[in-house]
Amino acid sequence: MELTTRDYDVLRLTQTFSQVASTHITELLFADVSHSIPDRVLGRLVRLSYLSRVGRRATSAKGGAGAFVYQLGRAGRLLLDVEGRLSPNVNNHALMMADAYLELRRAEKAGVLSVTAWEVERRVPPSVRADLYVSLDFPQQERSSAFFLEIDLNTEQPARMREKVAGYWRAVEVSTADYFPYVVFVVRDPVRKKELARIFRQLPEEQQDMLKVYLIGELIPELMRL
Repeated sequence: MELTTRDYDVLRLTQTFSQVASTHITELLFADVSHSIPDRVLGRLVRLSYLSRVGRRATSAKGGAGAFVYQLGRAGRLLLDVEGRLSPNVNNHALMMADAYLELRRAEKAGVLSVTAWEVERRVPPSVRADLYVSLDFPQQERSSAFFLEIDLNTEQPARMREKVAGYWRAVEVSTADYFPYVVFVVRDPVRKKELARIFRQLPEEQQDMLKVYLIGELIPELMRL
């Protein structure tokens, strides 16, 4: 069966983040059609092994079944030349990266910004990979800016966080650009936000200046203020 252009868009979006929820796919790629259509498309791609359902996304920290989560199936991996095995588990880090990207696209649809470039797992020489790099235009403010977004699920210890920041600081030191993007840590938990802020206050002042910590719900308004 021949795949449609939208089928390929679904597969490429899934490949980019490694896993996405049905809610990501529906809002990003099917906003212009009936709600029943993405369900039919996803069901067909699963039957043909282009996609594989991993499970359901938890609706809260206490659990609860939410949207289905998808990854590339065997046929999809062959088609897009993706190596590696199918994951048996939902990847919450990948899903939150897709959440952050969705927030940006919602803001773009609302006309408050324009996404001019973006990349998942962007290499930041010499030793760091940013979870998500974005370059944005803010038309109402007549300015542009870029950011490295780090998705934090409250799973890494303070020593690892300091090590990650040190890697970004090495990138600052070797950079020849006039501007180095802010490093923005995106969290869901207000307690984690306070914890990271406390950790970062213990760093040298010049390192503190490049760091920000925001809840995902406040990401867009805060980026507009930077």
